[in-house]
Amino acid sequence: MAAVARDRGGPKVDALYGLMQSYENKLGGGEGIEGLYGSITQASMQKVLDCLKHNSGLDARSVFVDIGAGLGRPLLHAMVSMGVSSAWGVELDRVKCDKAAAFCENVLHHLITQEVLASTVEVPSVICSPVEKVTSLDPSTHAYSFWEGVPPSGKQAFGELFAASRTLRAVAVVQRAIRGQEPAAMMRELGFGPVLLIANFPVKMSGSGRSFTAYVFTKIAPAAANFLANATGGAVAASAIASPLATQPRQGVKTPVGKQRVLPSSTAAASVGDDGADNKAPAPQLVSPSKARKPEAEPDPASPTKKPCAGAASAGAQGDKAAVQARLTVPAGRAKAVQQALTSLPAFSRRTKQGATAAGKAPGGKGAPKEAAPQDDVAEGEKAPTAARRSSKRLAAKAQAGAAAFPSAFAVEGC
Repeated sequence: MAAVARDRGGPKVDALYGLMQSYENKLGGGEGIEGLYGSITQASMQKVLDCLKHNSGLDARSVFVDIGAGLGRPLLHAMVSMGVSSAWGVELDRVKCDKAAAFCENVLHHLITQEVLASTVEVPSVICSPVEKVTSLDPSTHAYSFWEGVPPSGKQAFGELFAASRTLRAVAVVQRAIRGQEPAAMMRELGFGPVLLIANFPVKMSGSGRSFTAYVFTKIAPAAANFLANATGGAVAASAIASPLATQPRQGVKTPVGKQRVLPSSTAAASVGDDGADNKAPAPQLVSPSKARKPEAEPDPASPTKKPCAGAASAGAQGDKAAVQARLTVPAGRAKAVQQALTSLPAFSRRTKQGATAAGKAPGGKGAPKEAAPQDDVAEGEKAPTAARRSSKRLAAKAQAGAAAFPSAFAVEGC
């Protein structure tokens, strides 16, 4: 309940709207002859005033003006809720103006009697005139208009008065939602000058409940408008005029690949020669770090030499000694394998076997074979020794011939 009361403006505003509703019924409503009559709900109007307060300084020192004031309900709301010292409005319809004079006087009298307002406050005045004939809106500081029924000429005149005013700081307008156009651009087209859209939010019409949209704008001072107008064009110039320290990379900071930086020339500063002529320095060039060429005299950096650890060095030395020892002493099994591989060749297998036999070695690389046992000593059913089976006259003759042709090179163990 407290949040709802705060959104509606508080107990004083609730009392105000009770009195306004009572006197409006006595006057027969707020209708007139010209234009449209309408006012937004209490919560919607409070939201508009809060936005003006928080964004443009609406307070007790402000002067509030309503274009299309009707009976003056927004004027009284601003006086009670925000405590503005003065409020006035402009209304086109004569019937509404007469009703507004009686309406504001009676409501304000009861508010003073109930001590809602001080006795020194002035009754809001509503000027009966088309806005096109109003010469100035000063000394107003904040403006408001429910201008859905205001013709384009009236909006244009309002905009010119707003732009020409020296005291107006903000304006809030209520209308249907703006479609297909930027609100601030629309206000500039209507002659309001450079304005900034602060907020826009939905509001409801009192009685019918129809939905509208409130747009709150603040005026931009001429100096600030010139600054913002030149901000876009001046950004490029400001970035181009950089400090020399900003163009040089700091020591130890890497320039990102793909970025360009200005490389200052060796004659970056202008100098004056002996003849008095001004020697201008050449303009700096944009060089990509990835494509920058090295000076020819500068050698390429050498890769640091890798230092092996002590364990690896000792292991390498032991490995070298083991390799040398392995080469000097060939195992007997490996010598036998080499001997068998050489003797198994088709073209030389018989010669190799004959040469080895003649040299006193067995074909398998072992020592001289034992003497063959006599045939008489071989038992029945047993096989005769290998040397005895192979010893024939033909093989013996070829063995003698091979011994003369091939020296006993294979007799050396380990080859």
